[in-house]
Amino acid sequence: MLPLIQKIMKQRGWATEKEILNYYALSQMTPGIIAVNISTFVGYKLKGWSGAICTMIGIIAPSLIVITLLALGLSKIWTDPIVQNAFASVQLMVPALILPIIVKMVKDRATDRFCLVLMGLALFLALLNCSPVEILLLCGFVSFLRFYMRGKK
Repeated sequence: MLPLIQKIMKQRGWATEKEILNYYALSQMTPGIIAVNISTFVGYKLKGWSGAICTMIGIIAPSLIVITLLALGLSKIWTDPIVQNAFASVQLMVPALILPIIVKMVKDRATDRFCLVLMGLALFLALLNCSPVEILLLCGFVSFLRFYMRGKK
């Protein structure tokens, strides 16, 4: 959904490329589904609280309806190997759909060597199964130290 949301927001002029990346970053740090968080931020930007609530409902309702209908139907055929392989294939597509957003964020945000090193550290820690909260706190602390030390010079 993220590439689709990004495309729609750009086409309709709801958010600039920079705002979309900021919404994406904020959505990573706030609890909940990323697509719902991004939509809620955009809805709030456009129409305040009513826009936030409407976009949240608008993005959740179709998925909720489809998932409910699928759950009713799939419960009867879940043990079928074809169905299980189809779901395994869908899981493999998720990283491929997110990769373009990650590449764009790296291009737009990695402005110097420090950013690249910090991003590498975060990726390394994520691969070690560190908690996202721990990674955010550590990277935030390292960034704070860097900018604090720069100000002292």
